[in-house]
Amino acid sequence: MTAVDPRAHASLLIVEIGNSHVSIATSVEGRVYTNERFAHDEPEKAVQSAELMWSALPDDRIKAIAAGSVVPSVLADIRRRLSDKFDQAIMVVGEELHRPLSLAVEAPTSVGIDRVCSAAAGYAVIGSACAVASFGTAITIDCVNHEGAFMGGAILPGLNLQAGALHDGTAQLPQVEIASPKGVYGTSTEEAIRNGVLYGIVGGLREITERYATELGAWPDLIATGGHAELIHRHTDIIDHVVPDLCIRGIALAYRKHFLPFEEQEV
Repeated sequence: MTAVDPRAHASLLIVEIGNSHVSIATSVEGRVYTNERFAHDEPEKAVQSAELMWSALPDDRIKAIAAGSVVPSVLADIRRRLSDKFDQAIMVVGEELHRPLSLAVEAPTSVGIDRVCSAAAGYAVIGSACAVASFGTAITIDCVNHEGAFMGGAILPGLNLQAGALHDGTAQLPQVEIASPKGVYGTSTEEAIRNGVLYGIVGGLREITERYATELGAWPDLIATGGHAELIHRHTDIIDHVVPDLCIRGIALAYRKHFLPFEEQEV
């Protein structure tokens, strides 16, 4: 039997860099703990949080730093700052760490690491075909087949981007903040925009997931994540699970799988 690299069971400091925020979290024995979010222009606060979390990790096992990013410039800045604070290599998914699942797409390296990590974490829990919808700055709705391969997906503008585009691209439509509709009919211009954006996304989510189900031959479990996941969940009955920290869980999974012998890797 192949010996397991002890790094596979390290306590982790996790850094997730999305389009709008930097999230700092920890993972011990496969469980994700404290998760704090910071704007891109708050790198000092993010690093201070990382220092506190790192010091709180148990000292009776290896400690490591794992990261995933879709914003190279922010990653480079955070990486430099963390390197100044810790005598520790920062391992990034897609660079030092392998992607945590196979990708059946034309250009695997072009797929956002957030999409890959979220899909891997979803499949690791479900164990069968699933769809993962991430509601952030952009919306991604991706599919993992029964064998655990990432099949690709759909990318849509996020709710705030849609509302902003209506304001920026017209003469009189106001900028509105997205929230739950007050009723089926938008009785003001602001409410009409909210209803159109939210219900349009709900309809798109159902249509895209239904098309995945047709290809798969079965309806996949649908997992929602991202800042607007709870809002969308309140207005549709097709979401099976809401997991706000799904990408963070995927980064931790990528780290563990990188150091596990192939025959012991989770799917």
